[in-house]
Amino acid sequence: MNLYTALGYRLANYAGLSALVGTRIYAVNLPQNVTYPAVTFQIISGLPRTHLMGSDDALAAPRMQVSAWDPDLTDAIAVADQIKAALQDYTGTMGGDGGITVQRIFIESEQIDIYDPEVGVHNIAQDFIVWREES
Repeated sequence: MNLYTALGYRLANYAGLSALVGTRIYAVNLPQNVTYPAVTFQIISGLPRTHLMGSDDALAAPRMQVSAWDPDLTDAIAVADQIKAALQDYTGTMGGDGGITVQRIFIESEQIDIYDPEVGVHNIAQDFIVWREES
């Protein structure tokens, strides 16, 4: 299973978040004419990898950005709070059966509000480092 699928599964199956956004959780981009509130997530960078003479380390640590979207700032913050609750300090198998092994998820930056006046929507972005094992 890839990281996008596993993270989407984790977010969609976190009760506090799904109560607010339903199934409106999207990889990378919001669709046109989206209903709010909604969530997007994407890999934005990775930490340097460890290389060994015989093989590479099987531990990866990509930085994921997860964003809450809503025209109302209070509602966007409520969604962002649930994103943080779903991911911060998570350990275990993410993605259900056949998912990926996560050693821990750390929050790197919290609730950066970016308002787009043309669209009239708040984007509350948070960055997480996902320490995961690669197979």
